Order: sequence, then structure tokens, then C-alpha cells
Amino acid sequence: MVPAAAPSSPLLEARHLVRRFGALVAVNDVSFTVPSGEVLGIAGPNGSGKSTLFNVITGIPFGPSSGEVLLDGRPMTGQGAERIARSGLLRTFQKDAEFGTLTAFENAYASACFNAGRKGEEGRDAAARALKDAGLPEARWSLPSHALTVFERKQLMIASALAGAPRLLLLDEPAAGLTQPEVAGLDALIRTVRDRGVTILLIEHVLSLLLAVSDRLMVLDQGRIIAEGLPSEVVRNPAVVTAYLGSRGAAA
Repeated sequence: MVPAAAPSSPLLEARHLVRRFGALVAVNDVSFTVPSGEVLGIAGPNGSGKSTLFNVITGIPFGPSSGEVLLDGRPMTGQGAERIARSGLLRTFQKDAEFGTLTAFENAYASACFNAGRKGEEGRDAAARALKDAGLPEARWSLPSHALTVFERKQLMIASALAGAPRLLLLDEPAAGLTQPEVAGLDALIRTVRDRGVTILLIEHVLSLLLAVSDRLMVLDQGRIIAEGLPSEVVRNPAVVTAYLGSRGAAA
């Protein structure tokens, strides 16, 4: 008999993550795994701990109060934000995080240098590839980032992350403030990033986008995971309906 192949280890493993702020427990014993190549959607009502979870995973601006994060089996917790980023674990933010006075190209190049150690011609090539992958027109690369449109700044934020050579990219509400046509463009961009071999964790309140691009969906409420599985099944979970609509809305 041919022995069965051993199951591959997950790219990301979160073990019993907790984040406390005094008496408030914003992330409460959260454990999950993410295999390479997956898009894991993360949903939940406002204040459910979604962005705080991203913070403790990446160490920006703080790590967990307890628990552990592993990337390819290697502990990331306590390594510091710079080392975590250089290991290939990168994130975007809800609000603009680019350098407003630098050009779009300079922003992407800075990420290539800082996060991936790519400098000179190698860094410039990485920045150009990332901006092209993100769909930002080349005519806009020389503009200061504050002069870009809202959607272009979203493209730049993702391009800057791509220039840093991520293996795992955490996207925090990238569709916020976008029009419906722009959301469709973001859908295509997320699929492009995935097709480049990048694993994605996606927090999003635009459920149509979240359901369209996610292979699996995880829902948080009050810092805990209340549902996890196929998106079409999770959205019908009574606990999820109650978390979003309240008990009266769920019973209506």
C-alpha cells in the first residue's frame, strides 16, 4: 500500500488569541487556520473585534495579550511588526495609510524596500509590477498620493502591500467609500491578487463583495467566532442573523 500523504500545514494558524483593554476583551479566545491560496472572509457587526484581530496578527500597532500566531509553523507573536512584515505577513488599513506627499510610485517603492528588502532597480521593478497588478494607470504613478481619487488610493494601498512581497495579505474594509462600479473593480483586483499566489484575509461590510470572493467565511461577535464555513451556509446561520439584526429582527 502507498502511504497517504501527510496533510500540509496551514499557512496561518491563530491559537487562542486574546486582546484585553482593561476590563474589555476585544478578541476573546479566537483560534482558526488559513491554508495557502485561500480567501478567508471575516464579517461581524461594528465593534465585534475584526480590526483588532488584524492588529494582533500583524503586531500593528499591538500584539495579543495572550495566544499565538504562526506563519508556516513559525511563531510570529512578539517578533515585532517589521520582522512580521518581512516574513510575508502584510496588511492594509480602513483609512488611508500612504505617505500623502510621496508619489504613488514612491509609496510602492518604499514598501518594496522596507518590507521586502528590494532596493535599487529590483525595488523599482517590484513597485512597477505591483502598481500594474493593482490596475493603477501609469499616468497616475507620478502624482502625490493625496491627489489620487478614493478608488485610486485603494489601488495604491494594495499595490504598496504587493510590492512588499506578501504571502498573506490582510485587507481591512477595502470597499469602504467606493461606488458600486468601483466595488466591482475591487472584486477583480482581489481576484488578481489571489491569482498571483497571495493568500488573503478580508474584512468587509459590503456583503456582496465578501460573499463573491471568499472561499470561506468567519463571523465574529463580541470578540468571539460565532460561525465559520462556506459563505452560503454561514449567512443563514441563526447566530449570525441575530448578531446583525438582533433577536427581534431575526424573529421577524
